[in-house]
Amino acid sequence: MADDVDAFACLLAISALDEQERKSRKRKREIWVQPWIERRLEHGAYHALLQELQTTDTKALRNFLRMDDVSFQILLGKVSQKIAKQETRMRSCISPEERLAVTLRYLVTGMT
Repeated sequence: MADDVDAFACLLAISALDEQERKSRKRKREIWVQPWIERRLEHGAYHALLQELQTTDTKALRNFLRMDDVSFQILLGKVSQKIAKQETRMRSCISPEERLAVTLRYLVTGMT
């Protein structure tokens, strides 16, 4: 009987240690945002190209989006509330301006 109690106590101790070890091992977090996507503020089409086109070459901007800046701003005013996303602590969202510009460019070219 004492051997059974000792064996049972050993099994409980081993089980508790195994459970504690399992809890201490943390699963490696996945990347929320790929590094190349994080750099879109410096190198992305909206932040780099469109911002420059708006200030320097309005004809090229019109060709790029198939509308002038005034029409873009009017359209943005109409749809921005519907396409806006909420910022989180985990990552920043894509602005309504950028969403609209990407959508228009996609519709213009049919390419991704």
